[in-house]
Amino acid sequence: MTHTISVLFVDDEKNVLAAIRRMLRSKSNDWKMEFVESSVEALELFEQTKFDVVVSDIKMPGMDGAELLTRIKDLYPGVILIALSGQVDLNEVIRSIRAVHQYIPKPCEASELVRKIEGAIKSRDILTDPKMQELVTELDALPVLPKVFQSIDEELRLDEPSIEKIADLITMDVGLVAKILKLVNSPYFGLPSHIDSLFQAITMLGLETIKALILSTYLFSMYDENKLPDFSLNLLWEHSFRVSNIARLIAQCEGADKEVIVQARMAGLLHDVGKLLLANSFPDRYAKVLKMVAKTNAPIRDCEMEIFGTTHAHLGAYLMGLWGLSAEVVHGIGSHHHYDTYDLSIPMLVTVADSIDHHCVVIHPDYVRIRLNKDILPEDQSGELLEKWIWYVKDHWHGMEEFQTLDADMIFQLRA
Repeated sequence: MTHTISVLFVDDEKNVLAAIRRMLRSKSNDWKMEFVESSVEALELFEQTKFDVVVSDIKMPGMDGAELLTRIKDLYPGVILIALSGQVDLNEVIRSIRAVHQYIPKPCEASELVRKIEGAIKSRDILTDPKMQELVTELDALPVLPKVFQSIDEELRLDEPSIEKIADLITMDVGLVAKILKLVNSPYFGLPSHIDSLFQAITMLGLETIKALILSTYLFSMYDENKLPDFSLNLLWEHSFRVSNIARLIAQCEGADKEVIVQARMAGLLHDVGKLLLANSFPDRYAKVLKMVAKTNAPIRDCEMEIFGTTHAHLGAYLMGLWGLSAEVVHGIGSHHHYDTYDLSIPMLVTVADSIDHHCVVIHPDYVRIRLNKDILPEDQSGELLEKWIWYVKDHWHGMEEFQTLDADMIFQLRA
């Protein structure tokens, strides 16, 4: 029997609740929904029934949304918590609430609200992982979202957003523009022609890809390499770009629509950002992870589990979910080590791309490779599919000499 999603909406403004109720009328047969006007009512309702998701405004009289969501997190740790507000800056939410899994700004379209809720449910095991949540509380501070990214999102929420204005917003940071142009023109990005301007980059690659570049550039710039000399920022950069491009090319090879291709590239680019958070925030413990990898030749995720009780994939998905990235991208980031379903989804594409890169680009003889779960591909054509994708990547990746083709069985058989 399929579980009916139960959602509690909390807002002190009656007209806002009424508008949400109207917006979600199409989901009335699929979801069980309750609407209350105060945090006190919400907690009382929780004593009577269980909810999968709570969507709460942040600024309310009495007990505000921040306190409500924090209390629910402590009392009911498996509940997905979403902040819905147009009155506060996202970075205020990040600073004040370690409980929020997603942030949705007002005003919000019905389709976006539904997509966020359903996507968060899909990633519930990742976003509510107790060990990951415990680790988050140990962080001195979660990284805040770059102002330029917030400005872009604000422009995109307008009825008629301007690409020219978005380009101008990014161009205000000369250093950021230089980094983006350098990255998109590198062989790791796989473009057939040189890009000379930010406007050209936006036009050719799309805004979602540019946003992913802004986020990844920002996160990588925060990392202090002196904290952990054995952790190579450059190698992680290159791996992230290769996985991004491989995921994009596999999606392209399979005739996926434009949105899937864009999201595959975005998730691939950001799939390992959790490593930056772990290495930068817990350098001593992450040094133990790296030593364990070198000593045992085990996958880094297994060593992270041993030391932290969670993985970089879960932590990265948590942060990207909080920053409001699409549910598909968040799910792709959080699931890229254990996804096992052949569905050409973002998680599948990133999982396969990650494994292909670990095998087809050998950085040094002791490089730990990721064995792919055979269940992720149809049993009768797994090798055939992998070889098709590997050759497609090789044939369509301009200037990428490091990428080596190999027998597909190796990706299944090599011990990770």
